[in-house]
Amino acid sequence: MNSRIALRVELENAIVKSEYTLSSLAEYGGLSIGNLSASLQKKKLRPITLKQLDTLTEALGLPEGHYYDLYLAECFYNNRVAVPRMKSFLIRCSELGKTDLIMNAIHILVEHPKYTELLFSVAEELYLGGLDEESILFYEEIIQEEKYNHSDRLAISHYRIFRATIGANAEENYKAVIRFEDFRKKLPEAFQLDALLQLANVCLSLGKWNLTEQFADELRILTTIRYQEELLIKKNKSVSEPLKTERPLVVYYGQSYLIKAAALFRQGHYEKTKQYIEGYEDLSWFEILDEQGKKEVNNFSLWARANKYSVELMLGNVSVLDEYANYLAERPNDIPEGLLMITQAANAYGFSIDHILEQFPLSLL
Repeated sequence: MNSRIALRVELENAIVKSEYTLSSLAEYGGLSIGNLSASLQKKKLRPITLKQLDTLTEALGLPEGHYYDLYLAECFYNNRVAVPRMKSFLIRCSELGKTDLIMNAIHILVEHPKYTELLFSVAEELYLGGLDEESILFYEEIIQEEKYNHSDRLAISHYRIFRATIGANAEENYKAVIRFEDFRKKLPEAFQLDALLQLANVCLSLGKWNLTEQFADELRILTTIRYQEELLIKKNKSVSEPLKTERPLVVYYGQSYLIKAAALFRQGHYEKTKQYIEGYEDLSWFEILDEQGKKEVNNFSLWARANKYSVELMLGNVSVLDEYANYLAERPNDIPEGLLMITQAANAYGFSIDHILEQFPLSLL
């Protein structure tokens, strides 16, 4: 039996067995009785909307997606893809974990032009809606089928997969970096700063110092270029739209120095670390700052102060010890990490920290 007819037969039988009339079902879901009645007719086969199907399913007390295996045919009309219905169907299947139905749909869609455009739209809506893992299947399909190696869709798909895959597994994180890194420069400009920031942070966590420094340097150069462009736009009072990024521009600039400094510090290059701390210590000169940007400038200043203490201690400069302890006393959240740094320096240089440890009760550690 034709799937479209089968769906209507199933719904008709379920309605007959229930205590509802078609009118009461329409009222239950806030649907138009006329449209619902026309959609359920087996002769004209007017498409059933996903909202109609979900409403009927709920009213009949059936599990979500109960009739989805029969619904795919509703997403085609006169042998053409009904894009809005197909998109809604794929998103709902993703939300309900119906992977088999998604793959069935993709198998059919391959024969239709511009289907990667539809899959990309679905993937983006899932990803931006917080369904990162559910979006990966669609991005992977786009990567397999995209014909143009320099297309934005291909680069963004690789980037989204990279972001969605990063987790607690260091080995998998490194694989994600290796897979994505060649696409970072093919991304649209609005994505590049975030991509470099993510790559640098992941590599820092993995202890891949050369890669960390490389990505941090690229981030600093790209941010500087973009900053100069923004200043020029501001000076000329241009109507150009500012670059839309996840964070204020000052964050990328400051982070490029902070991450580079962190990588150098962990390699024991303390004098060089100080040079890069100076790069984010005072960013009040940054001209393009909104309220969030001003808060970030203050954060960078605080981080620089703490990191300077750490560097001085690891250089054996005990004179900053009490000052650092006072700093930590004002910031309880920083105490565990700060005391660890003080202990490492004390072990390296053999100075006493008993009076420091007495200042901080164990309950704060």
